[in-house]
Amino acid sequence: MTVSITAVEAIPVSVPVETAYETSLSVESDERATFDHVIVRVETDSGVTGVGEIAPEPYWPHGLTQSSCATLVDETIAPVLEGRPLHRIRRHVDRMERELAGEPFPLYGVDVALHDALGRVRDLPVYELLGGPAGGEPTIDLHYSIGIKPPDELVAEAREAAEAGFTAFKIKVGGPEFEAERAAIAALGERVPEAAVRVDANQGWTPPEAMRRIPILDEAADGLVLVEQPVAHDDLDGLARVAAAVDVPILADEACFSPRDVAALARRDACDVVNIKLGKTGGLARACDVATVAAAHGFPCFVGSMLELGVGAAANAQFAAASPPVSYPTGTLNVHAEHGLVVERDRWEPDGSTFELPDAPGLGVTVDESALARYRVD
Repeated sequence: MTVSITAVEAIPVSVPVETAYETSLSVESDERATFDHVIVRVETDSGVTGVGEIAPEPYWPHGLTQSSCATLVDETIAPVLEGRPLHRIRRHVDRMERELAGEPFPLYGVDVALHDALGRVRDLPVYELLGGPAGGEPTIDLHYSIGIKPPDELVAEAREAAEAGFTAFKIKVGGPEFEAERAAIAALGERVPEAAVRVDANQGWTPPEAMRRIPILDEAADGLVLVEQPVAHDDLDGLARVAAAVDVPILADEACFSPRDVAALARRDACDVVNIKLGKTGGLARACDVATVAAAHGFPCFVGSMLELGVGAAANAQFAAASPPVSYPTGTLNVHAEHGLVVERDRWEPDGSTFELPDAPGLGVTVDESALARYRVD
């Protein structure tokens, strides 16, 4: 029997920050106090409901506001999907892309909700819908993420994470105090010598700054694993100059949304690794396309996050478990809000450097309805 979509709903939420996560994009702006996200529900005529999440970031390329994302879901996407067969997700994605005219953020919340609903209907985890776990078992390797902090605070947090079993660390840089960042990286290497360190500048440097600073941080870390998005997202020539000038692998994040972006990066030899985020690609279907094109160009991949809550974090993990080109540990389960809005938050709390996904159908999470009501905004 064909299951049809009966309703699509956007639910804006505002969840207070529990742990600060400062980046070069936020360090000079007002400190974030809440995660203003959107939960998406897809209802079906079988009684099954799927959920997704949108994590809008207005300062990002294509990063719409919460209200814009919710309006586009309710007024533009819902009429396109209601009454259509649930299982034709790729055809739905094609239609939604045409309606949204290149805005991936609303698309990704709905795409994930469709996959969650289909997984529940078929009694399969989402990673099985995507082809099954790439490594044979539904496990993912994790890194521990730390925002821009003074050296003593960074080292204290890293040592605590190391005691919990983490060996891979992603450190935010690109703020106004480069010497403090260098000192923090050096102190981390001294106090946690087993740490595999990568840094993320979030577009915080000019190409000359990046070419000068990356070797300094590489020396301070006694060898960086990689450097993420050192220059502006739209400066591919500058990114290529940096990639040619330094020995550390360069990862493209804000510069890489789509399969076309991967091809453009490859043509310019502008990076060595690409960061796949469901928010950037427009969901799971297009994330698979990005991974395929990346593999065709010889790029290994990393799965990043947009600081999603529990629903989005689970979606990222499902994709990471199923995607063969993913070669670097992910920080997708680092949830910084006071509540993830899911019942199974404890089950999704990482307790070391490897995480095994549950074999529950769909995303493997259930929305906490009381929390959703508490944090909902209109």
